[in-house]
Amino acid sequence: MDMSDHDNVGSVEPHGVSKITISAQNGSSVSAPVILNSTVTGNISISNNFFPEPAAEVTDTSTLITDYKKSLQSEYAYITEYTSRAGEEVLLSDRYIDPLIVQKHREKTERENEMRSRGERFFNTRETYQGNQNISLDQLFGPENSSKRVTPRAVILQGDSGSGKSITAQKIVLDWASGELYAGLFDVVFHVRCKQLSGISGDKLSLLDLLDCSLTSNEIAQILKDKAADRVLFVIDGFDELMLSASNEPLPPKPNIKSHPLAIVHSLLKGRMMRDSFLLVTTRSTAVDKLEIILKKPQCFMEIMGFSEKGVCEYFRKFFEDEEFSTQVYDQVKMHEMLFTACFIPVICWIICTIFKRKGKDGVVTSELTTTTSIFVDFVLTLLKHHSDLSQEEELDLIKNLGQLAESATSKRQILFSRNDLPKAISHLPNIPFLCTFRHQERTNLKEMFGFMHLSFQEFFSALFYMLTDKEEAKLKVKELLESAGNGRHSEHLLPIIRFLFGLSNRKVSRLIHHTKSTSTTIRATLTKWISKVLVKNIMDTRYMSDFILHCLYELHDSDTLKEVMKLWERSGIDIHWSLRAIDCQVVMYCLQDTSRIVSMEVKCKAKDLKVLHPALYKCTNLWLRVDSMSNSDVDFLTSALRKKKDVGYLTMEDGDLSDESLLKILKTLSGQTSVGNIRLALRSISESNVDLTMNFLIKEMMGRSFSVCIGSQVENTETSLCSEFTIAHSKKSFWFTIGHSEGHPSEKHGCYQGFSKISFALCPLSEIPMNGFLKTSNNLRCFSDVNNTEFGVNVDSLVSFLSCVPGLTEVDMHSEYLTDIWASRILSFLQVNPKISHIKFFVSNLIIRDEGRVCSTFSVFRKPFVPYKMHDSEMKNPSLTLSMDRWAYDYASASSGGVVHSHGEDKAALVKLMLSFPPLKDATVNWEDLFKRLYQIIQFTEKCPEFDEYTDSLLMFLHSIPGLKEVKVWLNNLIESWAAGLFSLFLSCSSLLHMQLKTSMSLVDDVESLGLLREDDEVRLSVGCNHLNYIDNCDIDLFKPPEHKVLPCIALTVTDEPENANADWRRFFQAYNQLKDLTECSPEYDESVSDLLSILHSVSGLKKVDLSFRLMTVDGASRVLDLIQINPSLNTLSFLTSELPESNKVNIKMDYRNEFASINKTSEEDSDSERSNEFRFSSAREISDDSDEDSLSSSLSDCSNEINDSAELDSIEQIHGLEIRMWKTVSGQSSVFLKCSGSSPGTQSLLSRIELTLSKNMGKANSNWESFLQAYNKCKGISASSPAFDESVDVLLASLHTVSGLKKLQLTTDSLTEKWPPKIFRLCHMCPSLHHICLQVEHDKKYSLLNASSSLSVTRNTTDSVCTIAIHLPRDAMTEISPSFLSFTFPCSEISKLDAQYLFETLGFLKGLDESYEEHEGLVGNLISAMLFVPGLQRVEFKISNLTESWVSRILSLLEFCPGLQEIRFNCIESNGLMLEDVVRILQSSQMNSECRIIIKGMKCSKASSDGKVNVTFCRDPLSKLLTIHNIKPEDKPGDDDFEELDDEDFIVL
Repeated sequence: MDMSDHDNVGSVEPHGVSKITISAQNGSSVSAPVILNSTVTGNISISNNFFPEPAAEVTDTSTLITDYKKSLQSEYAYITEYTSRAGEEVLLSDRYIDPLIVQKHREKTERENEMRSRGERFFNTRETYQGNQNISLDQLFGPENSSKRVTPRAVILQGDSGSGKSITAQKIVLDWASGELYAGLFDVVFHVRCKQLSGISGDKLSLLDLLDCSLTSNEIAQILKDKAADRVLFVIDGFDELMLSASNEPLPPKPNIKSHPLAIVHSLLKGRMMRDSFLLVTTRSTAVDKLEIILKKPQCFMEIMGFSEKGVCEYFRKFFEDEEFSTQVYDQVKMHEMLFTACFIPVICWIICTIFKRKGKDGVVTSELTTTTSIFVDFVLTLLKHHSDLSQEEELDLIKNLGQLAESATSKRQILFSRNDLPKAISHLPNIPFLCTFRHQERTNLKEMFGFMHLSFQEFFSALFYMLTDKEEAKLKVKELLESAGNGRHSEHLLPIIRFLFGLSNRKVSRLIHHTKSTSTTIRATLTKWISKVLVKNIMDTRYMSDFILHCLYELHDSDTLKEVMKLWERSGIDIHWSLRAIDCQVVMYCLQDTSRIVSMEVKCKAKDLKVLHPALYKCTNLWLRVDSMSNSDVDFLTSALRKKKDVGYLTMEDGDLSDESLLKILKTLSGQTSVGNIRLALRSISESNVDLTMNFLIKEMMGRSFSVCIGSQVENTETSLCSEFTIAHSKKSFWFTIGHSEGHPSEKHGCYQGFSKISFALCPLSEIPMNGFLKTSNNLRCFSDVNNTEFGVNVDSLVSFLSCVPGLTEVDMHSEYLTDIWASRILSFLQVNPKISHIKFFVSNLIIRDEGRVCSTFSVFRKPFVPYKMHDSEMKNPSLTLSMDRWAYDYASASSGGVVHSHGEDKAALVKLMLSFPPLKDATVNWEDLFKRLYQIIQFTEKCPEFDEYTDSLLMFLHSIPGLKEVKVWLNNLIESWAAGLFSLFLSCSSLLHMQLKTSMSLVDDVESLGLLREDDEVRLSVGCNHLNYIDNCDIDLFKPPEHKVLPCIALTVTDEPENANADWRRFFQAYNQLKDLTECSPEYDESVSDLLSILHSVSGLKKVDLSFRLMTVDGASRVLDLIQINPSLNTLSFLTSELPESNKVNIKMDYRNEFASINKTSEEDSDSERSNEFRFSSAREISDDSDEDSLSSSLSDCSNEINDSAELDSIEQIHGLEIRMWKTVSGQSSVFLKCSGSSPGTQSLLSRIELTLSKNMGKANSNWESFLQAYNKCKGISASSPAFDESVDVLLASLHTVSGLKKLQLTTDSLTEKWPPKIFRLCHMCPSLHHICLQVEHDKKYSLLNASSSLSVTRNTTDSVCTIAIHLPRDAMTEISPSFLSFTFPCSEISKLDAQYLFETLGFLKGLDESYEEHEGLVGNLISAMLFVPGLQRVEFKISNLTESWVSRILSLLEFCPGLQEIRFNCIESNGLMLEDVVRILQSSQMNSECRIIIKGMKCSKASSDGKVNVTFCRDPLSKLLTIHNIKPEDKPGDDDFEELDDEDFIVL
């Protein structure tokens, strides 16, 4: 008993007495002793001894801890396995493997990918996601594991059932006790097993009592007193097994205070007790949320994920004492993809190893592996027995509910689910075995998610669900499952479930699970019937499903079923495809043991498996075989299997160590086969003897397409090998020979350069060649010691000499890691002068400039035969050699040597890559060394270097000297003006060049700045900005799709192919281009750059087409563009497009200090006419839309007016928004100018959305004031017909047209044609006698609006007769037919000023929307006829009406009566419900009208006419009777050319 609290322990020391001990002896007791007249200064020891003994001595704390450690080492060194009997404990070190521990919460996608992957891919996926984040045990309490870099006081170690949490906790305690872990971090470690605490009931205990170890309560108290709390670690194992509940009982604050055991643990976790101590708590994932809430801070989260692939292998090695035994077991398990995946769970590994250990070493090869299903069953039963406290009935309910969940999720292809998805029977359980949980971050919430440990377990429980279901229901469900699986590869997710069903139908396995006997029998019969049907009717692709079928039969393990099924399969032809992974020999051996014939096998195996597979390989007729690790001892099994003649598709050895003798054996065996495909054998070394042997054999037999001999990975001595790979191949009439050298060959000394890694050539036909000499030469070319190695140069010459002497050489393929410029030049010169070599590949990874000793670039040369539609037609007779060099190798070498590697903008070295194409010519001579040196000089400089332009000119000059140069491609970091101008001049002066391209990025995306040049049909085309040229060489440009502008500005030119254009100032042109690119706001500099660019274009001889796409358009710039076509006689097509800048963004540009605005894309291209159908055309950039209304827009502008008007110079520049300008010349010499407003915001929409001007061919003789016209047009932006500024703006615009030289035709499109428009149009026609035609129409989508006075108005002047014809279309509703809907009349041109347009259109306005049935209609039509009577000099009139009535005939007569000059009246009748022809004749003749006017009526009804009874009739005055009689009559036909028809957009807008 203690007399006082730990903090007040003392001693009694009376006068003259050194020490007093009070003890109760022989059953007596001492109660509350009183000590008087004494001073307490030392220790008091009160003990209770039942037998006389010496007084107890106080033990030193260090000694206590040392003894405690020894006790732990003895106790924790062993573990008891699930199947251990008394005395069968095993060493922890023989079972423990460091698990994969990560300190992160895995994301949903990461978990899904892991759960869906299998086998090696599963382990690789986990390693890919985790990277190097695996946490070792000694790192658990490191500050780097905390989010705030603070050492965590509590560590959560989460893991699923059987993942190794408890054994890891035991390992931590043992290693601390052994001094191997936390020696400098913790003085004492205590282990608390929560499973034991849950069973404690009765009296209250203190923490000292709960810590069950070799120490007494007093000793523990002494340790806790003497040692600081921050030097104490508590390992609390199995938190999920604590039954913590809410309680009002206070948590004990000190270790000696007694309370309920769960309250003590709660206090320790919360930090109420031993606040400064450290905690390591293991738990299942299902309890993490609860633990996280109560656990003290700071804390960190770890997840124990079981074994890695390396860990699985190590576990097998430790479990078996025999290294060979463990390797055999591991290899066998690895073949079973599903089983190997499950091995990440330590319990699964233990079950598998235990089963194999009982079979013994010989059983691995001779006996069959326990099925995968049985392993899963053992795992489930083990976890239920040892990791749960459920009764047998509760276990069965749990399995059923898990199966129901798995089956439902599988049908939905779902592997993660919420708590609502769980069956109600288990959704409330705090811990659900076999399920793991995590919290998924979804937007701002944390969502609880569940999932099985792996998809394999979900599939297993799905199958188990069928087994535990009622027999009849199970039969229906299995039938549905099998029918769904009939889709083959489309239902692959169902195949593992079916495989588990076969395994659960295994009689031995079904006995392990209660309540499945009757259901198992029913399902077994269903499965047998189904798999027989699959084979007979080939429901699934049995070739590629063969491994699945064999595994199902193996899992079932029923000999009668096996014989029955294999007999059916043999009848239809056994076809096994097992090449994706190593074949499972045990499965094959079991299933094919009684078959007599196999149609085909495609398998991958190890050489040691050949013995097991021998019977099956021997029986097959067609064989595709891939063998690993082939040795001489395995050759006899291979040749024996091939003894029976068969078709060998391929025979490949991944590695091996075969001798010449083995090679000869295999070759002789292959010679006896029916046919042989690709053969690849792995030899000890390649020598002259086995090369001769191989060549003589193949040339003699002529039986295979390909044969390969290579050095295998098991070879120890390669010094004597001439190469690492030798191949001779025969295809059609050509023979291929290939010699390869592997990287890092042992004969290459340190510091040497690797030379040729591959030399391959083809000849046709086969002829005798000195192969041995060639082998020696290639061996000498494998490496070189320094760049001045003369011996290597001699061998390069020998190689060239050898290739030159090969008769019928057709193809060459060479790869080298390092070559100097001199050696590469010799080979390139050889290739250039041999046009008969049709296929060339020559690649050098690192080209070295010998004089400098530095890497220049990567270098490649290739040539391929002509392919129609993929290569230019000029390549048909003599395809070009393509030479490519890029600076990648130079950058890499500079970085490796510590040199400066530029990274940004203008600081980067300018040249990135150069590619040339030229035809091989026999007599061509080019100094390629000179090219390489010039290239090396230029790739070192940035564009700012003074020497850069000089070296650029030098390089371009060299390119001009290459005979027949066809194509040049250059990649630069920026569009450098000197390069662009130099390339254009080179292209114009070099007539052989067909295509040239300059790009500013190696990226595959098409939104990079580029320059393109193309020569075709005596024209040269240039495109700068975007790439819109189609040279067919791997080009994806769609000719039928309008091009997109992803780079602005974008300029395209077409000029005649004249050499003198090379002398133009193209550098100034590209300077202007770059200035336009950099300017993002209208300014004087912007207009100056446009002016400079256009002045250069004007100086170009034979300029034919210009397409400009800019960000901005000013009035000055646009007027200069329009001037260009007038002053340049050769230019026949011009296009000028801009993107639209919204009004609100004007302010933004100003406030953002002229930052470049974005979002530039395309708008649709307008249709073009037949004269320009083949013309290359740019589309405009997509406008930037503005969704703000006019009020908010004006408000924002007024608020920022001070910002906008801070520069008077800027205000003087007038910008045009959202305008497209196109101009072209027709064949007749006339010019057309087309303007289209593409504005979408209220401030940029124009009153006139389209304007087209047609100019006479003599328009260039006088200058047009385009600036005045564009200013007037710009002022029409943002107004409508109802705006107060309408009259003034339109008058100014129409007046500006007077200044346009040679204007002949004008076509306008507006959104509203009101009564205000006609007087202005007629006035313009009167003021411009040269204007032959004016047309004003309403936009197509607003054509029938009743707000319009008419939908179109046109005035056509006939200069021959000096008359004008006015044609008017009336707007109509879609449901209402207006009559008349069209009106046309002709009168003298001189009278147009007297025409009362306002009265005429007001009358027409009243007719809008009125049908003939309205009462007002008759009177309004009468007013219209009256208006026509006032047309001065009326000569011709035409109406389009619904039906010809008597009223209309009367109106005809009134016109004849009051208009003596009238020459023709024409009616077009739409319907046929009016008067008959006979009635019209009667009325006209009865009128006795004497007139010379011709009357034409179309669509009239006639009783004598055929079909629909409609005819066209012409009435004229009979000279004898003086009456109007029928002059001509014919059935109604399609409208003639002389008819007036309504004009749509496409009728007059010609692009």
